[in-house]
Amino acid sequence: MASRPNPEELLKRLDEQHQAYLETFRLVHEALSQAVGSNTTPASPASAIAPSKRRTLSVHTTPSDRPSSRDPSTFRSSILTGESDESDDDGELYVQVPLPSYDFDQEHLRQHLKTHDFTEHGTLLLSSIVRDKRLLHPAALFPTYPPDEKWHNSHYSVFDVGPDGAPLSRREIVKDGTTSIDSAIWQAIKDLNADPNVRKAVGRITIIREPSPIIFGALHMTMNRDFDMDELFYLLTDDEDDCAVANLTNRAFCDDSRRQRSAVFKFDYHTIVGEGVQSMPWQRTDPPERRQNKTKGHISLSRCTSVVALSLAGKHIKKLKNASRKARTQHGFVHDPWAPWHVLNIQCYPDHKHSMDSHDSTKHYVNGPEAFLHTLLAEFKDAEKRLDDIHKKISKLVSPPASFIFDGNERDKLLFEDEHFTYSRRYFWAFQTLGVMNNDIKAMVDAYNDNFTDEVWEGKHKTLWPMVEEDSSRTVYWRKRMFALRKDFERIISQLEKLWGENDDRRKEIRTLRDQLFSGTSVQESRKSVELSEVTILQGHNIKLLTLVSIFFLPLTFVTSVFGMTNMPTEHQFKVFGIVMATVCIPFFLLIGSLNTTSGMEFWQSKWHQLLRWIFRRNQAPSIRSSGSSSNPGNLNLRNRSLSASEAKQAIKIRQAQVKQVHSSSASIMSVKKDLSGSAAISQQDDIDFIISEPTLRPSNSELMQQPTQAITSPSSSSEKPQGFRSDAKAKREKSWWEKLTRRKREESGREHNV
Repeated sequence: MASRPNPEELLKRLDEQHQAYLETFRLVHEALSQAVGSNTTPASPASAIAPSKRRTLSVHTTPSDRPSSRDPSTFRSSILTGESDESDDDGELYVQVPLPSYDFDQEHLRQHLKTHDFTEHGTLLLSSIVRDKRLLHPAALFPTYPPDEKWHNSHYSVFDVGPDGAPLSRREIVKDGTTSIDSAIWQAIKDLNADPNVRKAVGRITIIREPSPIIFGALHMTMNRDFDMDELFYLLTDDEDDCAVANLTNRAFCDDSRRQRSAVFKFDYHTIVGEGVQSMPWQRTDPPERRQNKTKGHISLSRCTSVVALSLAGKHIKKLKNASRKARTQHGFVHDPWAPWHVLNIQCYPDHKHSMDSHDSTKHYVNGPEAFLHTLLAEFKDAEKRLDDIHKKISKLVSPPASFIFDGNERDKLLFEDEHFTYSRRYFWAFQTLGVMNNDIKAMVDAYNDNFTDEVWEGKHKTLWPMVEEDSSRTVYWRKRMFALRKDFERIISQLEKLWGENDDRRKEIRTLRDQLFSGTSVQESRKSVELSEVTILQGHNIKLLTLVSIFFLPLTFVTSVFGMTNMPTEHQFKVFGIVMATVCIPFFLLIGSLNTTSGMEFWQSKWHQLLRWIFRRNQAPSIRSSGSSSNPGNLNLRNRSLSASEAKQAIKIRQAQVKQVHSSSASIMSVKKDLSGSAAISQQDDIDFIISEPTLRPSNSELMQQPTQAITSPSSSSEKPQGFRSDAKAKREKSWWEKLTRRKREESGREHNV
């Protein structure tokens, strides 16, 4: 048995029924007033339709009347007694000044499309109806579209808000029998306050969903006086800023007066393309062939945008000085929040998931900013709903099905990649898509937090909807309504942040599944590589066998080809043939057999290197002998002679002088050599080669014969300049003192002598 509702639920239900009754009563009262006004004389129409500032409980609902925002006992007393905590004279709480009137027809629209200079973004939106200021379909502004074009499924909601703050739909304005949705939208937006017998509207809410090109043109003509429509078209089609953008607090100092009195919030994110719907030509989505051939597991997404804009009419109430150093304008202007207003919402979402109940006649808006915030709140809710649908679709796409617990084939599909890389592509796409979604969510949350600060909600911001009278009843009432509305915003922002966390958790899960897929696929490929290596080894054995057979027949073929030449003797000499065959084949077989082993290969390599070194030394020996004999014939005889004691001492002195003066001038070394020129043993020789060993001990003759020899030359006469010492260029540089001493190589005649 169902439980009985509690008193709070009963009171809430009673309040809803009471509000419905009061709304019906108000509509009847307005209908009777219009009937009476039509029967009176034309001399006094203003008195019949003039809006009264006195309001009763029948047309007014405040947050204090709601059970969620007031004490239950107070609410019960107000309902039972019919009393209200507001005074009867509460018309000052709402906007009372009507909007300026206008009325357009189709001829005005044609002229506007042909004469206005649209920007590149406006040209993109109107490319199918206007080209080079020429109408492509001049006969009919609202044509019938082909069946294959499914992006013209427009929808609209247009409300006129009266002095009591209640929005009334303009669907009744549309003529009966209208079949074209474009024509119906045109009839709803083409005029404002044009009929003097209808109550004046202080505000208008225009919501157009998936507009066609002709409706874009109609919006540009009817709204361009209040909004910078070129800016709105730019925000809808721009691909550079793929995120939510809020232009609210920085517009008071703009050059354009339309921007000074307007506020714009742009939504930019992805949505799932609905069935029977197409994205607009300028929106990013899957290519046509991909949309037509939908594969299993494919999620068709589209980049979508919308703008919510508010424009305040009338004159400004405050003039501000621009304190920015890079300011283009010196002063800015702030407009009255209670001025007549327009709210424009253009939605381009190919999914038909928009909210239809964001505005109705039961709501009452004190001014344009409140209507703007309610429209903005509905857009935030739609964004959360669309992004949550994408999250659910992707989660279903990447999560293993429940059958994988019992189905081995399903587990193999998830663990091992197939030839089409199905799961690698799927995981990559899902991982990156969730990352893009998180970027969209973060942009929306940041745009809200950066613009809707405490100062804005309290009416203390300098440029965005400031309250001039801080303690007036209008300001107090505004703050009370904003307090409840702010809670709704914070609730939807917390849901978006929660969705951001869920997307991040799903990305971590996808990363884990991807790593497991890579691990399983790597193991599978390793097993396959082992199997292929076994096959390769078998193929190698077969090639080896074939090579051995070929090697066996190669020398035989060589011998037979030699004896088969036509210039060979024709007599049959099998003995000679056998000897040649054995002489050629047996060494060849032995060589191949030895090269087939590691030790044999190393043996023949060493022998080959020895042969090359022997040939190299043999070629160098004649040149060394010739150079030695040409420089000094007596050197050959002096090489085998041992050094005397005086010669050894002289050599040591020369070495010491060179070590001390290695970087000094050549004169120092020459002076040392002049001191040595007096020796009889050296002066009698033109060019003497000394065989020098270690300086500490005198070596024996046998040791001197085994060590490398270098020549120490002294001048033949005192007038001859001493020659320096250079080491052999081919000898390696050692650290022993005797190699440093003999750094000079014997140079051929004509070369310089370097010390």
